Amino acid sequence: MEENKEKIELIKKSFELKSLKKYKEALELLYKALEYDNINQDNVELLSQIGDLHIQLKNYDRALDEFQKALSINKRHQYSIQKCYDIYIETNKLNKALNVAQKMCEENKTSQSYYNYFKVLIKMNKAQDAIEIFNSLPDEIKLDGDILYLISTISNGVKKKLLLERIISINPYNTKANLDLAAIELENKNYSKVIQYCLNIEDENPLALYYLGIVESKNKNYTKAIDLFTSAIKIDNDNHNFYFDLAKAYCDIAWFDEALCALKKSINLDLARYNTNNLDEKYFLAGWILIKQNKLQKALLNLNSVDKNSKMYENSQILIQIINLKSMNLSLAKKQLEEYYSKEKDNTILLDTLANVYKELKLYKQAIKLYFDALKINPNSIYYTLEIIDLLIDEKEYDKALEMIEKFSEKYQNCANIYNSLTRIYYRLHDLNKALESINKYIELDNNNAEAFYFRGLILNDLSHYEDARKSIYNAIKLNPNIAKYYSQMARSYQNLGEYKNALLYSKESIEIDPNEINFKKQAYEISLLIGDKNQIEMYKNQLERSEKILKMAR
Repeated sequence: MEENKEKIELIKKSFELKSLKKYKEALELLYKALEYDNINQDNVELLSQIGDLHIQLKNYDRALDEFQKALSINKRHQYSIQKCYDIYIETNKLNKALNVAQKMCEENKTSQSYYNYFKVLIKMNKAQDAIEIFNSLPDEIKLDGDILYLISTISNGVKKKLLLERIISINPYNTKANLDLAAIELENKNYSKVIQYCLNIEDENPLALYYLGIVESKNKNYTKAIDLFTSAIKIDNDNHNFYFDLAKAYCDIAWFDEALCALKKSINLDLARYNTNNLDEKYFLAGWILIKQNKLQKALLNLNSVDKNSKMYENSQILIQIINLKSMNLSLAKKQLEEYYSKEKDNTILLDTLANVYKELKLYKQAIKLYFDALKINPNSIYYTLEIIDLLIDEKEYDKALEMIEKFSEKYQNCANIYNSLTRIYYRLHDLNKALESINKYIELDNNNAEAFYFRGLILNDLSHYEDARKSIYNAIKLNPNIAKYYSQMARSYQNLGEYKNALLYSKESIEIDPNEINFKKQAYEISLLIGDKNQIEMYKNQLERSEKILKMAR
C-alpha cells in the first residue's frame, strides 16, 4: 500500500514537471514509478507517458521503443498506436506510417483512422488513391471536417472552394477552412467575403488578422492595417513573414523609420530561411527608404543587392540616380533620368525620382507636375499627396497647399505629416500661434520625431516662451543628438533666459558638430560678449573673422 502511494506521488510530480517543460526530470520520475510494478495493464499507461516525454525531447527511437513495449502488453492500445504513427510521420518514415494507418482502418473504421490514412497518402503524393478511397467511404466519415479539409488540400479551383464551403456549412467556425477561403477571396479581390471568413474564426488568429490588414491596406485605411499587422506579429512572428506588408503600410503613410525597421526584420527572416523569392523587392524598398533618410551608402548597398535578372533591377538603377543627385552630381542624374522619362512616362518610381531631382534643383513646378502624374496612376497615394503639398509650400502657393490639406484631412485626420505641412505654412505666414497649434497636433500623433520637437522649440523661442522652448528642444536632442541647429536653438533659449554659461556650452556644441556654419560662431561670439570673458571673446572673434574671410574668398 505504501509503495502504491509512493508510485502515485512520483507520477503526480512527473506531470507537474512536464507542465513546466522539465521533460528530463519528469522522465526520471516515471522510470522510478515503473520499478514498482511487474508487467501489467498499469505499465501500459506509464510506458506511453514515458514515450510521450521522449517525443518532447525528440528522442524518437527511444519513444518508439516505449510505445512498442506498451503495445506488447496491449496490442490495441490506441494512444500508443497513434503515437507510433505520429513518430513515423515526423521522421518521414512514410511506408511504416502507411502500414500503421492501414491497420488502424482495418481494426477501427473511425474518422481518426481515415484521417491518418489520407494524411500519409497525401504526404506520399498519392492524391488520386486518397480521393478514390474518400469517394468509397460512408457519408458519416466523408462529412468529417478534418477529412474534408485534407481532401481540399489536394483539390484545385472550384472543387477546392466547394469542399471548403461544405466544411463551413457543417462547422461555420472551422479555422483552417475559413482561412483558406479568405485567401481565395483575397486573390479574387472579394474583400467583403475575406472579412466575413476572417470574422468567423472565434479566437484571434495571426493569419486572419493579417488578411484583414491586407484588406484595410487595399482600402487605403493604413493605420488600421498597421494595427492588424502588428497584432498578427505579436501572436506569431516566427512562422509567417508579416513584416513586409507592415513595412509597405508604414511607407504609405510616410513613416519611414518604422518601415525600415519592419523591412529589416522581413529581410532577416528570409535570409534565415534561405527564402529568396521576395528579397529583390525588399532590397529595392530598403534602398528607396534609405535614400529618403539620406543614408546614401546603405541605400547603394541595398540597391546593388538587387539581382540583374530581377524585374526590380531597372527600377533599382533609376533609384541609383537619386544617389548621384544626393551626391550633388545633379547634371548626371537629371540627364539619365530624363532619358528614361522620354521612353517611359507611367513608371511611378521614375516619376518620383525625377521629381526629386527637380526638387533639389528648386524646379518646383516641374516636380509638382511629375507628382501629379504619379498621383493619376495611384490616386490614393498619401505619399504623393504629401510631396505635392510640401512642394506647393516651397513654391509659396499656400492657398493651393491649404486646399489640398483640407481635402486630405477629411480622409486622413490622423496623418501626422499633414500637421507638419500646416506648421510650415503658418510659420511662413508669421501666424505663430496657428503654427504652434499645428506642431503640437503633430507631436500628439508622433512623439518620436526630433525635428518636430525642434520646430516647436523654434516657434516657442519666437513667441518668447523660452523655458517651454528649452524643454521642447531638449526632447529633440534626446531623440537625435547629432544635429547642430538643435544645440544652437537651445543656446538661444538659455541666452534669452539669461543663463549665458549654459548658452555658450550649447553654442560651442553646435560649432563642434558643424564647424563650417558661420552663424553658430556669430552666436558664440555674442554670448561670450554677454559673459565678458576676454579669452573666449578673443577666441570666437578670431574664429568668426577667419570664417568671414573664407566666405569672401569663396564668393
